[in-house]
Amino acid sequence: MSDNPLGAGEPLLSSAYVRRLCYELSGYKPSPSTLWRWHLSGRLETTRIGGRLYATESAIRRMLERDAMRNRGTAGARGLAAAERLKRLVDGGKGDS
Repeated sequence: MSDNPLGAGEPLLSSAYVRRLCYELSGYKPSPSTLWRWHLSGRLETTRIGGRLYATESAIRRMLERDAMRNRGTAGARGLAAAERLKRLVDGGKGDS
């Protein structure tokens, strides 16, 4: 496997190891079908060898970094901000009584 299309000198990781590494880095362990969707959409840089998917650690890190940047200020953050506003309203309402 010296002809690594994803990065010179970097080892190719099997899909099982990709799933494990995603879990270690993000706390999310994708299913094998999720890896396949990421491959088809181009979200994760992968290569197929003998019908199996392989990726590099740097490709996984780049994808997770892009996801983190894209998800800033999304529903989760807005939900936390809304919860904080609600808490202030409730606390403020009790103090006025």
